[in-house]
Amino acid sequence: MDGKIVEASLGQYINPLTSVLLGAIVLKERLSGAQIFAFILAAIGVLTLSLHYGVVPWISLSLALTFGLYGLAKKKIKADSTIGLTLETMVISPISLAYIGYLTFQSHLQFFDSFSTSLLLIGSGMVTALPLLLFTKSAKKGSLSMLGILQYISPTLSLLAGVILYHESLTKAHVITFSFIWLALIVYTFSSIAKWGNKKYTKNKMGA
Repeated sequence: MDGKIVEASLGQYINPLTSVLLGAIVLKERLSGAQIFAFILAAIGVLTLSLHYGVVPWISLSLALTFGLYGLAKKKIKADSTIGLTLETMVISPISLAYIGYLTFQSHLQFFDSFSTSLLLIGSGMVTALPLLLFTKSAKKGSLSMLGILQYISPTLSLLAGVILYHESLTKAHVITFSFIWLALIVYTFSSIAKWGNKKYTKNKMGA
């Protein structure tokens, strides 16, 4: 990922759009006019960055689609979050062990290189599992489209890390893209708050 953190954020930015589309098409989640407008703004931002690189980001699109389908599956499957994550871990464990064996055979395994490296690798498992567990819980309680919009937090943090911590270049296309996306977030957030307020008002009025 050296020198590619800002580029990697492109794939993360495409992912929430996939969740919004799947929520609207598969789960029939109704989007208001303002929410549709927010989606269009975000899509324009992502398209701007894609055109800037001059190629179709097939890898980013594939990652976005697979994780979008993962969120959809979490939404549809009626299973406890902890049990679901445990089953997922059991399924991928043989593949992971086989890959570790391959790395060991090729002398590329870095786990025992140093104590600090080993701690970081162990910690990476925990910081990966906890967000997945929380994502599973939120996927069952919230709308998939809302989850999609909230997922813009991660690529924004990746962008900031790439630019501020690793001094990667921030192009004009990036600035345009992030401007569109944050505007979309503002529109979607206010629209969701207004929608929630109207529901609460209607509920209280009917209760009265």
